[in-house]
This record gives sequence, C-alpha cells and structure tokens, in this order.
Amino acid sequence: MDRSLSCPEKPRFRDAVRALIGPSGVEITHGARRCTFECSRQETPAVQLLLSHLESGGLTVSELVSRSPDIAEQIPRLLEDFDRLRLLTESTPSSSAGVCSGAQLYRDVRRLCDRLTHRVARSLFHCALVEGRATRQQLIGYALEYYWIVQSAPGLIGPALGAAHSSAERLLLQEFLKSELGHDRFLATALLAVGVTLDELDAHQPLPSTFALCASLGVYARQHSLSFKACLFLFERAQPAFIDAFDDRCRALDLPEAFYGPLRVHAELNDDYDHEDISRQLMDLEPAVSLEGCTVVKRHVSLLLETLIRQEEQILNYYGQARDRIPRILD
Repeated sequence: MDRSLSCPEKPRFRDAVRALIGPSGVEITHGARRCTFECSRQETPAVQLLLSHLESGGLTVSELVSRSPDIAEQIPRLLEDFDRLRLLTESTPSSSAGVCSGAQLYRDVRRLCDRLTHRVARSLFHCALVEGRATRQQLIGYALEYYWIVQSAPGLIGPALGAAHSSAERLLLQEFLKSELGHDRFLATALLAVGVTLDELDAHQPLPSTFALCASLGVYARQHSLSFKACLFLFERAQPAFIDAFDDRCRALDLPEAFYGPLRVHAELNDDYDHEDISRQLMDLEPAVSLEGCTVVKRHVSLLLETLIRQEEQILNYYGQARDRIPRILD
C-alpha cells in the first residue's frame, strides 16, 4: 500500500521524542520505545540537520529532502519508518487549517479508497470468477467467511453505541444495528443448501484475515469511534459486477440457486437500505476533526482495505486445496 498517503504533510517529532547522534549512528527514544539506524561520518551533518528540522517542524517532505541533499534518497523511507513507529505528528497548523469537518474527512477517505483500489486492489476473487477458475470449494469458502463477518456484525456495532456523541448519532447506530440483526440466519440457509449443517457453522473457524477484519472493526468501535464510523462503508459497498459473476460461476458449477440466491438478496438488502451511506451519515455529524485524527482514520481505512485484499487471497489459496471434508470446520 502507499504509506505516504497517510504520513504527516509537515512532519515533526512528537514532544517526548529524543534523538542522540553517536559515532556510528543515531538512537531515537520515545518513552520506552527505542530505535537506531546507522549513518556514515560523511552523512552525519546531513542527518543532524534533518533531525533538527524534525524537532522544530514546519517543513514539507520535499523541503526536508532539498535541505539535506546528501541523504535525499533515504529521507522518504526514513520518514515512513518514523511515522510507522508513531514518532511523528503534524506540525502545529494555523488556526484556520487545524481541523477538518467530518464530511470533508469522509470525502477524503472515499478518494483515498478509490485511489488505492484503482492502483493496487484488483479483486483476485472477481478475476477467478470471470475467468472460470473459481472452484466449488472456493465459492463455499467465500460464503463461509462472508457468513462469519455477518454473524459477528451486531456484536461489533453494539459497543459503538456507548461512544455515541449525540442522540442523532445514537439513533443512526441503533437503526443500523437493528437492520443487521438476523442476517446470519438468512445466510445460513444458503450454506445449508450445499450441505453445511448448523452445527458445522457453529464450529467454523474464520481465516486469519477474516478474523482480523472483525477484530479491527471491533477495536475501532470501542477505542476509536471515528475510525469505526469512517470504515463501515467498506463492508457495505454495493458490488453488482461481483454478485453477477458469482451467480454465473455458481450456475456453471451446477450449484443450487438456494445457495447463491440468498447471497444476492443480502447484497440487494444493503443497497435498498442505503447501508453504504451509513459512514457518510455518521461522519456528517462530526463538526471538527484534528489533523492527527484525520491521519489515524486514513491509516485505518488503508489497513482495512489491504486486509480485504489479503482475505480474497487467503480464500483462494486455502479453499483452493483439495480436501475430503469441508475446510475450516474444525472438531
């Protein structure tokens, strides 16, 4: 993924960060966190200048590069590492540029998602469907992982109610939660049609990426409600081309309509009830978000999108292996 999309525009070391240049390298500490990197004697003055600029802040990445030409090629990667270790923050902005509305942040997030999707997020599963490579087990595996997310959804949405900032936000979340109740039983009928029993559904263990998607959303609901609200649209987006390709592949493999029909109906329910719009409605209620808050939200959206891509890869790889019994149904 393009990490620079979520890095500070004018990076500055956080207040508690301390940098010490030694004979053979640099040691940076932030509380109990510590990192080191090596630099040659010839590079030391340029490194010292870069660290000085990061302590004072106010310069863009391009300006930092131009002022330390001897290490210009290393600076972007070095800043990415610093940012990943949470050593950087945005330089203190002017009062007019210090905040962003929730509505504007959501527009930025959608543009970010569109750029990432166009650049790197080509759906491998969709390609396998269109090209006729997806197997019966992979289609059932997709439905199993999809079912696990849907049955987990109410438990993930519920904690967000405790962090609601207003009655309007609480009402939106309550209505969204009510609309998600019972969908797991609806989708269970699809899996029953291909021989998966209710006991086996209860025993189903999700793939690591599926678990990571739900775990991340659950953590955001409890600990960073802004990210939770901004990320919901990723799970509710209409994907008509994917659903059409899924149906066509099921028919080609002689899978019963009782299997793929409920999956289509569920997707159309999300579309009919404007579920994708839930993120916009919730973000419209946020009057102001700090620049660092915007950075955190964009990072979380990028990570979830990357995990969704990885989930498709894991479904194809895991359920693509020949087995005598239904995959991921563990005793």
